Amino acid sequence: MDLNGWLTVITVFTAIFALIPRPELLLSFYRIKSIEKWTVFIVVIFVIPFIILFPKLTDTFRFLNIFYVQWGFEPSIVAFAIFYLSLLWIIAHLFVIKPEITNNKKSIPYLLQLLDEKPFEEFFNIFTKYTSKVGIKNNWVLYKKIFFKPKFLKNMTSDKINYFLPFWSKVSNEEKFKEVFFLFLEDEKSVYYSEIKEHWNSYSLVNGKPFLKKVLDKSLKNSINNGLLLVISDFMNAHMHMEHGKIGIYNKPHNYPRLRGEEGFDLPLYYHLLFIGILYATAIKNKFDIAEYPIRYSHMYSIYSGVFENIIKNIDIAKNDSAGVYPTNYHWLISQSLSFVGNWLVTFSEKEYFVEGSSYVNFIPSVFSMCMDELYKGFVKGKISQDFINNILYYNMLSSYFDYDIDVSIMVSIEENVIQKIPRKHIKPVLSFMLNEKFALQYQDLIGGSYHGLSKEESLALNRFREFLLEKGMI
Repeated sequence: MDLNGWLTVITVFTAIFALIPRPELLLSFYRIKSIEKWTVFIVVIFVIPFIILFPKLTDTFRFLNIFYVQWGFEPSIVAFAIFYLSLLWIIAHLFVIKPEITNNKKSIPYLLQLLDEKPFEEFFNIFTKYTSKVGIKNNWVLYKKIFFKPKFLKNMTSDKINYFLPFWSKVSNEEKFKEVFFLFLEDEKSVYYSEIKEHWNSYSLVNGKPFLKKVLDKSLKNSINNGLLLVISDFMNAHMHMEHGKIGIYNKPHNYPRLRGEEGFDLPLYYHLLFIGILYATAIKNKFDIAEYPIRYSHMYSIYSGVFENIIKNIDIAKNDSAGVYPTNYHWLISQSLSFVGNWLVTFSEKEYFVEGSSYVNFIPSVFSMCMDELYKGFVKGKISQDFINNILYYNMLSSYFDYDIDVSIMVSIEENVIQKIPRKHIKPVLSFMLNEKFALQYQDLIGGSYHGLSKEESLALNRFREFLLEKGMI
């Protein structure tokens, strides 16, 4: 093959490589080790031309004849073979060998540049092609520059969540956790909302929800340490502040939809209240004692009551004429939130999940009591009715107090944290409602200590309750 033939071959192969997109060509080049690059460079620039021109060089430098052997190939054939092997090596690195980037010093800045310049889908296809999850974890210090770019994070909140979740543990400080989790809260189409909505008939974490499973189960301790509850609390309170003074959707009477699956999910606040309910239910089932955290996490006790304070402030009964159980959606949200707390108590009381000496013994009634304090204030302001208070107290706390198999330590906690703190003006209506619902008795039956038609266990529980009220001067 003469020189013109070689130029034609080189031109053809150059044209082929020109068809490969520049980003992929550069990233493939970055992937190649330096020793491989220099080897190919020397072969193409020096060795192959030397072999091609070898016959002419021997005319001038006769000592080169020592490289001739009788059984050897023509120099042009040897040159083409070496060129062809080099070409195969390049093709293998481009299309066959898994394109894992190793030269991060150059590839990371270039990937960041592509992230800024390209549409995200185009960038993501290139990124996932030229990186592996193992490689990213091994070089996280470099790759986190990409992962924590706002453009990258915003595109991880929905359909690409399964790609991002293996790196969730890398969100290892409060500042980054807040930045990342806020993106899920701010994106109404994020997996946070879609997975919570699938809990319409469950207060506990259900299977097949990878994002919630990661945040609330596998990485719950890390989530709490990074201020998960603070992020949720801040987001809810900011939302409530924006609703202050509005009629909006919250100050309208609550209407039950025909399809239970949609109940409450037209109220943005409900997602976050349900999320908290699922969080604690999951922690209790996993016997993970969140309430053991130091005073720095004291907001855990006020996670609902803090929202209730803003809800009471926002309620405007005068703007609607409803006199039902839930005159506004705000009232329904309060009821749902305290039903979550009641569910924590029921779950924790079960033998399977009860842990003697756990801080949940006092934590759950304390959370409930702080919420009730806000309702008592709302009653004074004319925003919460007595009937509402009666229902909330009985169905979400006092009914569990009279369960035959409840642990004594929980009963004591309910007495000290909830019952004892009922304001005097609410005692008679609350007890009258409870006695009628639970035992079909009247308030005077409790005062006189004479009950009829009760089982032995019910009589013992009611006598204990009566003695406690007498001791505290509540009746």
